[in-house]
Amino acid sequence: MRTHQFHTFIGALSLATLLACSGGGGPASAPGPTTATALAYVNPMTGTFKLIKDASSSGPHLVLDLVGPVLGTAMGVCLTASADSTKVTWVDVPAGGTKSMLMANGTQFNLGTGVPIQKAVANGDMLQVALAQKRPTPAVTMNGTLIKIALDLKPGAGLAPGSVIALSVDNGRSQVLDGAGGVSPIVVTVGALTAQ
Repeated sequence: MRTHQFHTFIGALSLATLLACSGGGGPASAPGPTTATALAYVNPMTGTFKLIKDASSSGPHLVLDLVGPVLGTAMGVCLTASADSTKVTWVDVPAGGTKSMLMANGTQFNLGTGVPIQKAVANGDMLQVALAQKRPTPAVTMNGTLIKIALDLKPGAGLAPGSVIALSVDNGRSQVLDGAGGVSPIVVTVGALTAQ
């Protein structure tokens, strides 16, 4: 083998080795985002009352539906939930970041005409919501969405994708109002909330 051919061969071999080590020389994959820009929620698999992701959720705006059991009727419901306020903030159900309502009626309760019986208060991590039908409206089934609440990813939180965000329900302060005016505690199952 001539010297020139030998050097060309060695050069080609070196280039092939370099390409093999760097992933074959194809285009480099773009790095993922370094900070989270959205909220991800995995619905709970079990439970009588559950917080599940609403279809209107998008990106950093997560809407959660409190759904009830197949059996039973009610006139109203109250819910006390907590989420890490350093990472997320309680907001109105329609996207936009306002805090004028902090809740929405679901598909089951008939709040009637005039001023509805509903109230929502956010204080730090905690959100307390309640709504009820007016008498003599008959009790309704709970097999559907009872109430809607929403969270936004906090701007500038700087969370890494995959960061777990604490979300819970205070079952000692969550209740349903039955048709006879009695109040019963409920146990609400919550899913897993992460930043993405």
